[in-house]
Amino acid sequence: MLFIQQYYKTICLIFFTFVFLLINYSYDFKKYYLLHPFQPIQSIPPLDQSLLFHINGSIKSIGKASPIYIINLPSRPDRRTESIALMQTLNLEAFIVPAYSIHSTEILSRNKYRNKLLLKLTELACWASHMRVWLTIANNTPCQNNAWSIIVEDDIDLEIDTPQIMQSFSHSIWNEADLIYLGHCANTPGKLIDQSSQHNYRVHQALHPSCTHAYAIRSDAARKLIYLLSKPSRAIDDSIVKLVDNHQLVAYSIHPPLAMQQPVSKNNPSDVNQIDRQSFIYRIQFSIYKFTQWLYSVPSYEKLNKSALQKANLTKAISWRKMYEKGIWKNI
Repeated sequence: MLFIQQYYKTICLIFFTFVFLLINYSYDFKKYYLLHPFQPIQSIPPLDQSLLFHINGSIKSIGKASPIYIINLPSRPDRRTESIALMQTLNLEAFIVPAYSIHSTEILSRNKYRNKLLLKLTELACWASHMRVWLTIANNTPCQNNAWSIIVEDDIDLEIDTPQIMQSFSHSIWNEADLIYLGHCANTPGKLIDQSSQHNYRVHQALHPSCTHAYAIRSDAARKLIYLLSKPSRAIDDSIVKLVDNHQLVAYSIHPPLAMQQPVSKNNPSDVNQIDRQSFIYRIQFSIYKFTQWLYSVPSYEKLNKSALQKANLTKAISWRKMYEKGIWKNI
């Protein structure tokens, strides 16, 4: 009897060892595939400067970051109107950059190289849109001039005192970080870096900055991301999180947030996050997300202190947009 028990233990040990090795082999193979794709996705072409849609404003920068780029699909004049109204309310100069869609030629040509299990087509379009802005920043900034720029997506709201708050932080934060998130992306606030003496806002080390809706980026960091993320294997925000976790990028975030994404609704559909909020899977994911926030004591913010969009004049923005938009921006 003892022999039989020992025999079964040996068989079980061999079986679980085999399963363990098989799982590790599969993981290593997948990891190798992600790092060395058989058909690499090459970087996208630089942006034609004539495609930029210039918004006038007397304030040229946020902190030390200038210019401000807004990523917007030409087919979404509704969001373009809100972005224009937001910049006009804050009197900020900005440039609207055309985003890629899942129907763009550049995206469709790369679709066959995409790992469909780990990278959605919408995420590929999002990667390409940000990559094109990084290329624009890299091409427009001499290597010796390590300047900052702001990149925002077209579905955000900003704190109305954003320029003043960013100006109140110590200049040292611009010398140490590669990325500064205007919204904290629900990441756990890490080490306190700086605190405004005039406003109730803080700069923390960003531990898990899973978002790309509003961030400042150093030109050297843009060049680094162009190199490191030229072969996308996952969503762009997850890729940046991995680089931050591996200490390849230094990221800070603002608490409370200066920028927040507007909720997706029937009146404000998303071209990237096409989520069924009534589905069982979404509810499970949302529950895990809220639990993680609670577990790591991440404060939950439902709205900004003083929303700039609430004070925005959309009627004025619509008139201005229709007067000045041309080319790809002209809504037919």
